[in-house]
Amino acid sequence: MLAGRNYGNLDLHTCTSVVGYCLLPVVIFSAASLFIPQGSSAPRFALAGVFVLWATRACTNLMVALAYGGEEHRGLIAYACFLIYALFSLLVIF
Repeated sequence: MLAGRNYGNLDLHTCTSVVGYCLLPVVIFSAASLFIPQGSSAPRFALAGVFVLWATRACTNLMVALAYGGEEHRGLIAYACFLIYALFSLLVIF
């Protein structure tokens, strides 16, 4: 929807591929969280925040590069990516 009908090569397959590829930092976070004790929630949330921001930034940069006129929608793309990666990191924490 952000790229419009006649602009860029941002279709559903490309979008889901980019979102899945940028999920790699959250996978790294899930592996790292195995070594953090269960009782300490503050380090888990701090580490999750770092990895979610890393994944969000990577995904946003790739989406903006693929979509024509994506630079003006950078905030909207980043917000959607942040919600997706925050959800997956919360699944890892709890």
